[in-house]
Amino acid sequence: MIEKIILSLDLNEKKKIYKLIDETEELIEFYKVGIIPYLLDGKEIIKVLKNKNKKVFLDLKFFDIPNTVKNAAKIVYENRIDMFSVHLMAGKEVIERIVEVKKEVKSETKVIGISILTSYKEEDLKFLSVNMCIKDIVEKLAEYGYNWGIDGIVCSGEEIEFLRKKYPPHFLIIVPGIRMKTEKDDQKRVVTAKEALKKGADFIVIGRPIYENPNPKNIILKLKEEIENVKKDVD
Repeated sequence: MIEKIILSLDLNEKKKIYKLIDETEELIEFYKVGIIPYLLDGKEIIKVLKNKNKKVFLDLKFFDIPNTVKNAAKIVYENRIDMFSVHLMAGKEVIERIVEVKKEVKSETKVIGISILTSYKEEDLKFLSVNMCIKDIVEKLAEYGYNWGIDGIVCSGEEIEFLRKKYPPHFLIIVPGIRMKTEKDDQKRVVTAKEALKKGADFIVIGRPIYENPNPKNIILKLKEEIENVKKDVD
């Protein structure tokens, strides 16, 4: 199994989702179930993945009042999910309640904080009238999240290096917006797998470059080669 890759299942047809799982299960250990696959057939997808001994990143980006998110987190913990996401902008009380419940039930599920979506660039945040750049906002959210007890953060490739220097190895850095080359679509802060891993990402989340390719396995094998090359460079 290839470490460090989380394969996104953000396809809009159930048949395509299950086909992708079947085509990649020999290579991929970790799968991301976001809002699209979850709404299509979420519980069954998770059941299928768990029956195949796969890991699941439930990426529903919880953002609600503290009691609602706490109760949602309880359900996540009960269902053997390996990690799930919550918006750090939901605030201190939300995060601390999630972490408190995790300790109460002795769950090993990782709580992952969402910082600023990779579909944003600086100009997209002007409507907030906040005199802070994206890097500063991510840095502040990471600091709060870490102090509140989260296990890791989702950020773009542009923020990896300063976060990796600031936080210990057990604090996970998960990077979406991975492309085979740095061309841009609706993901604006993109990075290649090699760049993300060299900078210190623990996991890369990748979907479209794999499932939009006629041969998903070929792309995964190319990524595997990149990961192995990065390891050699580090060693």
